[in-house]
Amino acid sequence: MRLSECLNSSSVDTLRKIAESYEFDCSLSSKNALMQEILTHFNNRKFIETAFSALEENAYKEAVSQLMLDRRETFSREDVLAMVQRTGDTAGVDGQKQMQRLLQDGWLYCLNSKGGRQIYYIPDDLRRTMREYLADNLKQRVRIAESAPIVYRDENMALQRDLALFLNFVSKNDIRITKDGTIMKRAQQQILALFEIKEEALGKVSWRFGYGRRFHDYPDRFALIYDYCFNRGLIEETQEGELLVTKQAAEWLLQSEKERAADLFRYWRLLYRRPIPQLKLCIATLAQTAKGDWVHVASMNELLAPYVGDYYYEKAELVMEQRIYQMLVHQGLLAHGQLACGTAVIKLTPFGREFLLDEAVEIEEEPEETQDLRSMPVIIQPNFDLLVPLESFERIAWELEELTDLIRVDTMRVHRLTKKSVLRAFDFGWTCETVLDFLREESDGLVPGNVERMIEQWAAEFGRVKLYRAVVVECSDEATAKDLKSLPELKPHVRLELTPTHLLIAEAGLPLVQAQLAKLGYPAELIE
Repeated sequence: MRLSECLNSSSVDTLRKIAESYEFDCSLSSKNALMQEILTHFNNRKFIETAFSALEENAYKEAVSQLMLDRRETFSREDVLAMVQRTGDTAGVDGQKQMQRLLQDGWLYCLNSKGGRQIYYIPDDLRRTMREYLADNLKQRVRIAESAPIVYRDENMALQRDLALFLNFVSKNDIRITKDGTIMKRAQQQILALFEIKEEALGKVSWRFGYGRRFHDYPDRFALIYDYCFNRGLIEETQEGELLVTKQAAEWLLQSEKERAADLFRYWRLLYRRPIPQLKLCIATLAQTAKGDWVHVASMNELLAPYVGDYYYEKAELVMEQRIYQMLVHQGLLAHGQLACGTAVIKLTPFGREFLLDEAVEIEEEPEETQDLRSMPVIIQPNFDLLVPLESFERIAWELEELTDLIRVDTMRVHRLTKKSVLRAFDFGWTCETVLDFLREESDGLVPGNVERMIEQWAAEFGRVKLYRAVVVECSDEATAKDLKSLPELKPHVRLELTPTHLLIAEAGLPLVQAQLAKLGYPAELIE
C-alpha cells in the first residue's frame, strides 16, 4: 500500500496530528490540503532523512529502524508493541505512547481490515526510501573491502541436496539409534562422508546446547538438518531403536529447492531466535549492509554488537560468526571469503539478495510474540541434566524442587532428573503426562527422546505395584456374598473377591457398605 492510499484511508484527525507534529503550514480542517502537504514532504527523501536524523531518543529511533527493515507488509498491535519493547532500555517506557508517537510522526498507519480488525501499515514507498537511507547509513559504519577475496566459499543449494541425500540414505539403509536417540557412530560417519559439505562427527564435548534438539549430538550443520527433518515429521525415532523416513518426506521432496530453502530458513530463524532474541534484526541489518560489497567481518561484528550478547559460555563474537554468519553460509545466503592479507570478509550471495532483499521467494513470517521477552528456556541434556538460567529459576523453583535433584550452581543452576527424583514427584501427585508437559513447556519443546522414553518407563514401573488400605468383608454363606456384590451402590468399592464368601472393599467405602448392610438387615461393626 502506497503512502497516498494510507493517507486517503486515514481520518482527518490522524492527518492533522501528523501535520502538527512537523508544523506543516496548511489548513488543518481540509483533508485534501493535509494529504497534499504530507505527500509533498514525505515524497522528498531529504525531508525523511532529516526527520529521522532529528530523532533524539535512541530506543524510539531503533524502533523506527526495525519497522522499516522488517519484511512484513502488515502488523498487528501486538507486533508493534513487541518491537517497541525490544528496543533499548524499555524500563519505564510506555509502549502504547511510543506506538501513538509512531502514528503521529507518520511512520506507521492504522487502518481497519474488512473484518473490522485494526491493521498497521508502513507505506511501500516510505519503506523503500527509508531502507535505502538506512543501508547507506549502515555501510558508512562498516569497512568495505577494497579488493575481492583471493578465496571464498558459497555453498549455494548444497544444504538442500544434502538434506535430500540424508532422507534417501535413511530410507535405503537400516539406521540404528542408541538408547539416547543418536545415530550409531559408524552410520554417522557414513552419512557425513556422503555430504557435499564435510563435517566431522563430534568427539567428547563438555557442553553444547541451545541451538536445537540434537545439537548436543551432531556437528552444527548436520544438527540443523536432523532437527529440521524431525520437527517437520520427515523422520521418526522408534521405540525399537530404528530411524525411519515417513510418508511426509516424499511430499517434501516434491517441493522446489527454493520452497524447501524458505521453509528451512524459517525453521532455523525460529530455532536460533531462542538463544539470539534479536536474530531477525541481525539478519535484516546484515542483508542491507553486505548486499553489494565484501564487508570486513570484524566491522560487521561491531555493527551487530548491540543486538548479540554472550550465550552462556559462548562469547558474543563467536555467536555472531558461528551461529549467524556460518549458518547463513550453510543455507547459501552468505559467502565467506579471505583477503590476501588474511582478513575475513562476507557478502550476500545472488541467492541471498533474491531471498532476503528482493523477496522473490515467499517466506512466511512467524508471528511476533512476547516469547521474545520471556526468560531463557531450560536446556535439557541427553544425560538428564537440566541447565536452568538463574533468571528463570525463581519462577519454577517449586517444580524443580519436587522433580529434580540439584547438582551445582555457578553461572547457571544444574539440576538432574533421576529415577528417584521422578518417583518422588509421582508421590507428590505428578503424572507421566504432567512431567513431560512441564519439561516441554520450559524447554520450548526440546526434550531429548531418550529422556521422554525413560520417564515413560519410570512411570510404568511406578504403577506396577499399588498399595491400598482395605477392609475384608466376611459373609456367612455364598448367597449373602452374591447379594452384596450385585448391589450397584457397593460395586465401585469392591477391590477383590478373595473367596466365594470373602470380599475386599476400599476403606473409604466402609461407611456406605455399613449403611447398605443395615438396610438389608445385616448390621455389621468393624472388627479391629
